[in-house]
Amino acid sequence: MTDTTRTTQVAIIGGGIMGVAAQFQLAENGWTDTILFEKAELTSGSTWHAAGQIAHAVGSRIAGWINKTSIETYKRVEAETGQSIGWHEVGGFRFATTDDEVDWMKSIMGVGKLLDLPMELVGPDEVAKGNPFYRTSDIKAAVQTFEDGHIDPSGVTMALAAATRARGAKIERHNRVIGASRKGGMWLLKTEKGDVLAEHVVIAAGSYANQVGEWFGLKIPSVSCLHHYLVTDTVPEFLDRPELPVMRDNAFGGYIRQEQKSGLIGIYEGHVCPTVWEMPQGAPWAAENELFEADYDSIGDFLMVAFDKMPILAELGIKRVVRGAITHTPDGGMLVGPSGAPNVWLSCGSSIGLAWGGGAGKVLADWMVHGETQINTRGMDPRRYGDFSTDSFIVERTKDEFMRRHDTPCPGKQFESLRPLNRHPLYDRLAAKGAVFGEVAGWERPRYFGQVGEVEQIGWGHQNWHENALAEAKATRAAAGVIDLCAFAQFEITGKDAGALLDRLSANKIPARDGRISLNHLLTDKGRFETEITIWRIAEDRYFTGSAIARSKPDFDWIKSHIRPDEDVQMTNLSSDWGMLALSGPASRRIMAELTEADLSNAAFPWLSGQEIKVAGIPCHALRVSFVGELGWELHAPLDRIAELYDALFDAGAKHGLVDLGSYAFNGMRMEKAYRASGELTTDVGPFDVGLDRFVRTEGRDFVGKDALLARRPDWQLYYAELHADDIDIHGGEPVLLDGKPVGLTTSGGYGYTVGKSLGWLFVRNGTPPEGLSVQILNRSIPVTVHDDAIFDPQNLRPRSED
Repeated sequence: MTDTTRTTQVAIIGGGIMGVAAQFQLAENGWTDTILFEKAELTSGSTWHAAGQIAHAVGSRIAGWINKTSIETYKRVEAETGQSIGWHEVGGFRFATTDDEVDWMKSIMGVGKLLDLPMELVGPDEVAKGNPFYRTSDIKAAVQTFEDGHIDPSGVTMALAAATRARGAKIERHNRVIGASRKGGMWLLKTEKGDVLAEHVVIAAGSYANQVGEWFGLKIPSVSCLHHYLVTDTVPEFLDRPELPVMRDNAFGGYIRQEQKSGLIGIYEGHVCPTVWEMPQGAPWAAENELFEADYDSIGDFLMVAFDKMPILAELGIKRVVRGAITHTPDGGMLVGPSGAPNVWLSCGSSIGLAWGGGAGKVLADWMVHGETQINTRGMDPRRYGDFSTDSFIVERTKDEFMRRHDTPCPGKQFESLRPLNRHPLYDRLAAKGAVFGEVAGWERPRYFGQVGEVEQIGWGHQNWHENALAEAKATRAAAGVIDLCAFAQFEITGKDAGALLDRLSANKIPARDGRISLNHLLTDKGRFETEITIWRIAEDRYFTGSAIARSKPDFDWIKSHIRPDEDVQMTNLSSDWGMLALSGPASRRIMAELTEADLSNAAFPWLSGQEIKVAGIPCHALRVSFVGELGWELHAPLDRIAELYDALFDAGAKHGLVDLGSYAFNGMRMEKAYRASGELTTDVGPFDVGLDRFVRTEGRDFVGKDALLARRPDWQLYYAELHADDIDIHGGEPVLLDGKPVGLTTSGGYGYTVGKSLGWLFVRNGTPPEGLSVQILNRSIPVTVHDDAIFDPQNLRPRSED
């Protein structure tokens, strides 16, 4: 019997804008042996009913780059195919009616500067010129854009499909994929028209992503939420004038624009998030071009505000209501990149599919074909969700995200739903001491300590907690501080080949002696950062690693994926079962000495070493390191004993001046020491871009990414700078300017509380002089001074202290 199974390099499941755009971008990169499977007609899921807006006035460089890339891609395809994409380049306004919103508008101007997107910060008079029918009495400021607008969802998808077919790729409509299994290193897809073997699979299944993901052992954090927009009868005032710009207004949580000669009003309710097809049942396979009955009771109040904003629409009839399902994720970001299953990729979870599709497709294609992307991908990496992502969390947090969609995204803003998600044993103790928490990968971590029940003020400038963080930092530098870092990725890697595995993954040499610690960067094949980990060699066949909690799942999977079949290596993920307290400050040794029989002297327990010791009778992995640049230890212990350890430290430390330390003070002290963090170690750069040459050891050894790292001339250089401002700090993502022109961007920053300076890291194009630079924050240019070394303890004497 003849085997009729077909083969393909890439199978794409889903024929909406995300799937079709991904297939087009793969073809652009030379991968044309692809088949896209759509169970019905292209766009028949969520794409066809989208309003189709694409904005330039967005809050981050990544979002701006994605949207800009989408527009450029769509225009290029229209020119190539001659097929109309229905592009209306009408520009738009995004409004501010509160002081926080004004600051947001000012921050958006920085995104425009970075990406060369034409925009202006204007007042109500300019808004009235752009749309004389809009009530401007409460508008304090607005961002006006000029080269964005809205697009025909079906038209642009069909144009992309035509361009893709012209490159030799295949699209099969009315052929549903009904299952998948692993076969001989490939994926066997069962379709209604026969089996297909695929080397790679892209899940671009929109509202069906959850069900499809189950075939590959994946839990995809995506929920179908219902969104309304309404189209009015013909507006007489629109008949003899140019098309109006798109108006985006948080006052009613949505947008108003012109649709032909009618008005279009889109609303995101801020009080409820209706969902359909929730996990685990999912969307019915028979659904096609599905719409839902309008709920005027839900949107009525918002609709009345919209009519008040644009009164010429108020007396008109509503000729069409579109209430369709669109996918959202718990943090609002899309899911683009590797899934965690071998050669299974995601391009889904997109709540703004038309705006994101072309850019997301490029990110995915670059990642799949070249192993690297042009822009930092961490915010869209599907693996960013950890084990805390239960079905309940995915649904409830996504509802929260939907309802907060039009909140002002001030720095420090957090979701409140399901908090605290993970209540570890220290939570109640810290809350009773006035801890104000922030959520980190499902865990609660103190940001600062204030009054019990205090609610954190948020905003771009210095807030009321600035003084609290100042006191914590000064007390730690003077005596000692302890911070709860129980949210931490901790792995134990054992076996006779454990050292060989870590050594070939690490740009730096791993520790050569038992007890020693090294800082190591694991690189991609292209010599870019995969992650940063600390490696402690306990014994020749036993290692302990630590890294940021958000990297727990991807780091564990990535390291494990490099174990060779014939190697003796075992990995244990301790992240959920172990906790960590970081004790830092000149009194640290004196406090520890009262709790352990271990010799803590420099000779017996030197800096950058670790030991298994008992502290207050509790077995601990004690590592002599400090991310704030002080004498100190990280104390890793079983989570069920971490509260006992914490109490013992304060019982012994009270007379030595021990204080609780929050993450704001912790970050400020990190900046004083010029330590790099995740903001500097992104997926689009490597060690030589950020001045970490001393952690790359190439002599007589090989490691993943070595050849690419050595062959590539760094595109960037990283400057450590002092911002000359008294009331605001660098947050990351702001433009760096030279003579008023952008030459780079900030990556992270904070206030150095014990040196009295605002500090930050600046990525600038290689060769940029350090003199004459400034940073654009809230639309003002603030000078910076670049420093060659850390502001605090540049000789690094304090961590090595013998006192």
